[in-house]
Amino acid sequence: MSTHQQVRRDALANFLRSRRARLTPADVGMAPGVRRRTPGLRREEIAVLAGVGVTWYTWLEQGREINPSPEVLGSLARTLRLDTAETDYLFRLAGSQPAPRQPSGAAEVPAALVRLVRAQSPAPAFLLDPDWTVRAWNPAGEALFDFSAWEPEDRNLAWIAFAHLPNRARTVDWEHHGRRLLAHLRAAYAERGGQRTEAGRRIAALLRRLREHFPEANTWLDEHQVQDRAGAAKDLLHEELGVLRFDQVVLAAPGGLELVVFSPRDAATESLLPLLTAQQAERAEQPEAVTVAA
Repeated sequence: MSTHQQVRRDALANFLRSRRARLTPADVGMAPGVRRRTPGLRREEIAVLAGVGVTWYTWLEQGREINPSPEVLGSLARTLRLDTAETDYLFRLAGSQPAPRQPSGAAEVPAALVRLVRAQSPAPAFLLDPDWTVRAWNPAGEALFDFSAWEPEDRNLAWIAFAHLPNRARTVDWEHHGRRLLAHLRAAYAERGGQRTEAGRRIAALLRRLREHFPEANTWLDEHQVQDRAGAAKDLLHEELGVLRFDQVVLAAPGGLELVVFSPRDAATESLLPLLTAQQAERAEQPEAVTVAA
């Protein structure tokens, strides 16, 4: 076993001992019993509660070369009352892939994130939920994508990217960005457990809908490209303002939400953004509004 593997196993052993020590018999519905010399539950008690052998669990806490299955790790996580971050940490220390998350697309948008979207003005910005539904946007974002004009079921970034013809026309090398978006969706589908989970099935339904309505999406999806979600350079040839050069920045937020900001990549673009915001302000008569969708 390599030094790296032993360091990881030692870290796993220390983590398990620390989490066992913070539990009391009352936490797991056990009688206190006789006086305990050390805080927390005994190894034997954790093993019984998790449904594993006492010797096997002892070796795991001793940092021995053991490879627990995902099912056993899940049982240990539940027994030790681990939260989501701690469970992921346990899986990674044990050399296993964490269980897929089950994000919900209906989470309420925190007020702090709404303020953050507003603070990006005059740069276009919007907030996505885990299903890529656009949940909040600022005037510059509205100016580019007309978010408020879409029905709630269509107010999805993937759908708008294909269906919003003005934005397609002004996006330089739109095909590249369309292919990249589909590759991101495929990665999200796998990350969420595919057809085994509700979150994965929601992404699958979105992919099917794109296939049915857009021939290019149907063709590109057959290429089975996969790419982790990340920002990218994006240039627009705006029909009134001319060339706008952006870095599309994607920032993760709690609850699976993502803040997307079109950050100006040069001084010329930065100087034009107030005009983009002013155009939208004239249309909406709400110069500082941030729209939040239910």
